[in-house]
Amino acid sequence: MGIRLLFIILTLWGIYIIVRRYLARFSESDRRRENNAADNMVQCKVCNTYLPEAEALTKDGDFFCSEAHLIARHDKD
Repeated sequence: MGIRLLFIILTLWGIYIIVRRYLARFSESDRRRENNAADNMVQCKVCNTYLPEAEALTKDGDFFCSEAHLIARHDKD
């Protein structure tokens, strides 16, 4: 009887540890996703589309969504 009880307790403890690690992994990925959503958004000078600053092209302090818009804007100047 004592060995069976010990086995049941160890099994439940093992399941608890596995579930806790599994849930911790999801909460960590949620935090990363929230951080990515908070990126600074900038507006393309040509088409006024918003995009993350990390993906934007910059020239003379202006932001552009594509190389074509960057070239088109600076060809006019």
